[in-house]
Amino acid sequence: MATRARIGIENADGSITTSYHHWDGYPAGLGFNLVNNWNTADKIAPAMALGDASHWGETIGDKIDFDCRGDGYYEQNVYYGRDRGETGVDPIVYDTYAVFEKCFLRNTPCGEEYAYVLRLDGTWTQISVYHKEVKHDAEDSIRTAKARMQRLIDQEAA
Repeated sequence: MATRARIGIENADGSITTSYHHWDGYPAGLGFNLVNNWNTADKIAPAMALGDASHWGETIGDKIDFDCRGDGYYEQNVYYGRDRGETGVDPIVYDTYAVFEKCFLRNTPCGEEYAYVLRLDGTWTQISVYHKEVKHDAEDSIRTAKARMQRLIDQEAA
């Protein structure tokens, strides 16, 4: 089972470009990856342009066998279009952030639980569908979620 999410970037004209993300979309997973590795428009815009993805790693990467979880698979982004040859997986553009937030909270396009939007001011906004919660400047809460998850993992390992 997946925790689906939507990744977005606010464009200079105020529109929001978004794409679907299938695995580990919770704050301690994808959220943490985004604030650590995808924290500028220069980094995220080319990744967003490739559309919907199975998962994002630390780099865009190169075309990879979608179904072969070998070396390098989890370090890079894996896309439905580029890597599996699917069509209809292009980014979705919303006119404004307000329109995106309203639409996302009412009816997520692919059943996503979370959305993360890199805003023009460089901060991340996190939206949680089930909690009907919007967190602006969410980096600290995302890092707290990651730390909480790591403590649980460490307790289980002890």
